[in-house]
Amino acid sequence: MKLLISICYSLLFLMCINLQAQGLYQKGTITFKNGKSAEAYVQIDYRYPQRFQNSITYITPSTYAKFLKKGKIKGKKKIKLKPKEIEGFHLDNGQIFKTVSYADITGKAIKMMPKKLCLEQLSSGEIDLYRLYSRTTGKISYETADYVRKGGQELIDYIQDNFQLLIQKESKNPRNIMHINLLNFIGDKHDIRDNYDTNYYGLRNQFTESQKEGKLVNKKFAASFVKMIDDYNQHTLTGL
Repeated sequence: MKLLISICYSLLFLMCINLQAQGLYQKGTITFKNGKSAEAYVQIDYRYPQRFQNSITYITPSTYAKFLKKGKIKGKKKIKLKPKEIEGFHLDNGQIFKTVSYADITGKAIKMMPKKLCLEQLSSGEIDLYRLYSRTTGKISYETADYVRKGGQELIDYIQDNFQLLIQKESKNPRNIMHINLLNFIGDKHDIRDNYDTNYYGLRNQFTESQKEGKLVNKKFAASFVKMIDDYNQHTLTGL
């Protein structure tokens, strides 16, 4: 009886690990630099967001089908690409990732050399918006370190609700929205500027002191900012 119970627990444990591993691979389509595209299952792990921002790991649909049956993937079946090798990828859940060059000038040590990253695109048009998730390994903030120690869902929740929001218009590289003059981006559309002034987007009262001094925003702030930029881009398309 004890042996049977032990076997059941072992099988349940293996099933849980297998389901967790399967959840790391999200179905989508990769667009390569040569313009060709391919269906793929991309590894997305918010415990280590730097892994899909600095490079991407994916498996083919046939490999994923075998993975579902056998519960494991041979190392050589995992294909790794650098951001410079792809235009980006989009997932079936609606998320879009694009390769961009970004130089982080938000810290004390200014890093002037831009680095190619694969970032989640939140808005596109005359103005592009990107989400840059925080690293969870290497040189990280003390706030992030606290959640890294906790791990699990607490870490994932923190990473998904504390990130940089990058904006790009005409310039070669995007910039953190906390370090820009917003009027330089939206000031040429009077309706958008007026909507911002009257807090139509619900954005003005979200500029807290802690945010002004830092570089991270949360999902609520980002949703309001995206609403404003989507409105701007739509006005551009309609010529209003």
